[in-house]
Amino acid sequence: MNNSIVLSVFLILGGMMGCTKPTESAAPVVESNKVAEQGLEQEEANMHGEHEHHHSGFDDPKKFETRWNDPERDNWQHPEEIIAALALMPGATVADIGAGTGYMVAHLSKTVGDIGTVIAIDAEQAMITYLARRSGDLGPARIVPRKVRAESPDLENDRVDGAVALNIWHHIGGREAYAKKVYAGLRRGGRFVVVDSKVDAISGPPQKMRLEEGQVVKELEAGGFRAEVAHESMPQHYMIVGHKD
Repeated sequence: MNNSIVLSVFLILGGMMGCTKPTESAAPVVESNKVAEQGLEQEEANMHGEHEHHHSGFDDPKKFETRWNDPERDNWQHPEEIIAALALMPGATVADIGAGTGYMVAHLSKTVGDIGTVIAIDAEQAMITYLARRSGDLGPARIVPRKVRAESPDLENDRVDGAVALNIWHHIGGREAYAKKVYAGLRRGGRFVVVDSKVDAISGPPQKMRLEEGQVVKELEAGGFRAEVAHESMPQHYMIVGHKD
């Protein structure tokens, strides 16, 4: 979940119309076969469990924290590449959309430092309560858990320097409208990074929920962004970067 990352079941709506997939240069493979294989097995347990539970609620985040916050997840999620794509500076304010149990919050916090702020956004109150109790462990940044409506990140205009949606974009209904709200919340020069499962990944969300990279690019462009497929080496995910120029 951004893991990253949890929105409530009423977010699970139909996708937007598809489009041609843009050209992308092959990313370097940085994992050994053994690590990659272990990573895929780990992801299988994480992502399939996540989608199963989207239908039953999150009344006890403790049930998910071990799986979603497992340090081994870094081997296949590559949070350092996500951080690099955001181009955050120390002291920045960044929003984690669908923060879940705080996997990405912790990485973002280290990046922006003790003078920075991470807004941990989720539509599930149980996750917000959990994050509030864990905020001291997720430092050094100031952690601001924020309960939001399903259809909006509820960001103030020109408020954040960056935003990320990790493994959650395919769950959002009305994605073009949602992208416009993220765009409005970003300061000029800010970036919105979307990481989601490849359509041919061996694990992840149900096939009917998966989105082509080109479709996500079009959705972000409709929201006002200059969007591009970013180079990455995640075995099962792609990364789209939206720029507010």
